[in-house]
Amino acid sequence: MKNFKTLMGTFVLFAFLFTSCSKEENVPANDTEKATLSFGAIVNDLVNNSNKSSNKDHLGDFPVCSDAQPAYVMIALSQDGNDVVGSMEAPFRVDLVQGQIFTEETPELELEPGDYSLDHFMVYDAAGNVIWIAPTGGPMAEYVDNPLPMDISLGAGVKKYVDVSVLCFDDRDVNEYGYLFFDIDTNEAIEFCIFGNFCDETGRHYTAEYSVDVWTYSNGTAGEQLYNNVMNSVEMDANGDLASAPVCFALPDTEGMDEYYFEITLLDGEGYNASERIVRAGVITDEEVRMFFDGDDNLDYYHFRTGCDNDDNVPVFQDPEEDANFYKAVITELNDSNAKGLAYLKLEDNRLYTTVLASGTEANMVHPQHIHGFEDDRNSVCPPADADTDGDGLISLEEGGPFYGGVLLSLVEEDGDFPTANTWGVYTYSQSFMLGEGDLVTAEEIDPLQNRAIVLHGMTVDGSYVATLPIACGQVQMIEPFTW
Repeated sequence: MKNFKTLMGTFVLFAFLFTSCSKEENVPANDTEKATLSFGAIVNDLVNNSNKSSNKDHLGDFPVCSDAQPAYVMIALSQDGNDVVGSMEAPFRVDLVQGQIFTEETPELELEPGDYSLDHFMVYDAAGNVIWIAPTGGPMAEYVDNPLPMDISLGAGVKKYVDVSVLCFDDRDVNEYGYLFFDIDTNEAIEFCIFGNFCDETGRHYTAEYSVDVWTYSNGTAGEQLYNNVMNSVEMDANGDLASAPVCFALPDTEGMDEYYFEITLLDGEGYNASERIVRAGVITDEEVRMFFDGDDNLDYYHFRTGCDNDDNVPVFQDPEEDANFYKAVITELNDSNAKGLAYLKLEDNRLYTTVLASGTEANMVHPQHIHGFEDDRNSVCPPADADTDGDGLISLEEGGPFYGGVLLSLVEEDGDFPTANTWGVYTYSQSFMLGEGDLVTAEEIDPLQNRAIVLHGMTVDGSYVATLPIACGQVQMIEPFTW
């Protein structure tokens, strides 16, 4: 996967991110003159303590907490005492996307590098009522980590996300014991980026022009649309070549598993005709989004390739034009290994395409991995804790076999070796197999894939590396085509 930092051009979606981590992200090298700024909020609800009138006296300026939905924010940003965006007397309005917690794109927040001061920050509902306020000095500033005015340093060519602590007053009765309670309601957003190529019938690569639509997804149904017809920008770079930056999306990440449905539409572009159509579609989870995180500061992107010989960098979405069956397995740890992963499978006639991403495995060691199953096609499952029949605290290969079956296909590299984890215990594996050739199982023998399991192996026990020991397992599931 290519690093986000290496591409030219930039595309910025301003995001109003609840408790999004403050960070600076590098953008492509040809966009270094300006910096972009957006804000997130940490919401603190203050509960009235009737026995502490000193606190109560200072709550009059703060709004009572309500169920009102945020619609826009008003800000004042200055530099060296001079107003830059809005002012204390006339704050600047930044709208949120209707029904969402993300701001609309705001060119006023594309700023020259330098040091700024955030002097005013209030959140309003659609009716113009103040629902949250960032405190500016005084006793209430003690309730937040960063009261206003807040110093903000912007470097050249960065996208800076700044958390702003805002307050509202939860006006409820204190219980009979007289305790003071603080309610903190937090949500997060995570970023997912997309880049694409298009290849014509001659095999020539073009920087694809495309649009993306995103919905929330739950229980087999698409819900609220988060993004509508977001298009990338393809422009001529300083060398006279067409270039584009990934399109990035801030996705709501709540407690538990979140799912999002994506559709990517290929558009006609400079130098090619593509017959506008949907080329990728599917559901992705927040856990899959996180596998594109590259350390603390960087973000890799999902790279799709339409009409090209090369596959997508990680095939998280399906191509609706392909006559193939798609499968996915969420791989979770066995034997307290801390290993986990994701597997993607595509079966097209007799060709099986496989991708495995694993983390938490033993560093710098070879990790055997297989598709397991039963000859009678009954469903393979991952072994429970009580599969450890000899009571040694570990589920051996033999003890797991009655649950997931024997090896149907070894997931090896082209040279016949199993993958080796890097120094961080991570590996990415991708290989295709022509089933039925040589000593490989046939497509009929390995299908139905949704009745199979993928098992990863290899862990040190009592000072010795046991290559056969199961360390993670995932049941294969068929990805059904989405229908509205």
